[in-house]
Amino acid sequence: MTRASLDPGVRAFLDRMAEATRGLAAFETLTPSAARAQAEAVRRCLHTAPPRDMARIEEIVLEDIAPALRLRIYTPPGDARGLLAYFHGGGWTMFSLDTHDRLMRAYAIGAGMVVVGFDYVLTPEYVFPTALHQVIDGILALRDAERFPALARLPLFAGGDSAGANLVVAAALSLRDAGKNILTGLMLTYGVFDSETDRPSYSLYDGPNYMLTANEMELFWSRYIHDPGMRSSPLASPLRASLAGLPRVSMTIAECDVLRDENLAFAQKLRNANVNVEAKVYLGTTHSFIEAFETVTVAKNAVDDQCKWLKT
Repeated sequence: MTRASLDPGVRAFLDRMAEATRGLAAFETLTPSAARAQAEAVRRCLHTAPPRDMARIEEIVLEDIAPALRLRIYTPPGDARGLLAYFHGGGWTMFSLDTHDRLMRAYAIGAGMVVVGFDYVLTPEYVFPTALHQVIDGILALRDAERFPALARLPLFAGGDSAGANLVVAAALSLRDAGKNILTGLMLTYGVFDSETDRPSYSLYDGPNYMLTANEMELFWSRYIHDPGMRSSPLASPLRASLAGLPRVSMTIAECDVLRDENLAFAQKLRNANVNVEAKVYLGTTHSFIEAFETVTVAKNAVDDQCKWLKT
């Protein structure tokens, strides 16, 4: 597929991203803190409409988790039907609760759920499996009726995009293996499921026209896991894990994404394991397309589809 064949709205989103980053240093040349600040600034300039109102937004810090974990809790108007623990993407290296603030608001309103954003630790300051252990402890805390009396009774889903989706699956596998079947479903958006990069989609959709490159993925992996031999761990590359016994899964897959083929393979492996999976490929879309849900129809449709799945 050529760039001209991309969805027109997605192509316009990519053009806005290119304009916002014109003249800026490549993130791999910056210190981690500088790269994060630049990524935050670029995302802020893409928003023009005010954020959607919540009934309440509060932040708490779970000090008894090491490292301490900050949570942002979005409560929509009306009675909540469930609880979504959300892990943002960013290659385990960047992005934050703020870059994904509007998306979490959209899930809260669209699904009628309380959404809890996890401000998990980032690489290279913290390497695998620190963030994974942190989010597992955070998920378990949400089931503590003394700490969260209103939330602990709600059906609990976990969701994330890109590296966040990787953490979702790894946490679900860890909880399953510990006999703690507390998750109702997993919502995965163009996730990272394997460290191998020899699939056709890595050749077809590599380069700046498709948002995420093979070189960027290699950098992310090298920062997340310093020992290359550990990349094959099922908790780092969950495509290599036994998936039987996982809760039902929703997968949002971008057609023009280096990660497409591992997402398709992961969906098939879930089916083979008799896991209830709903996987949809959004044609003409690239990695990160869902961030454009406020202005791009196909991205809005994807968020709407996810919210419908959360409500069923």
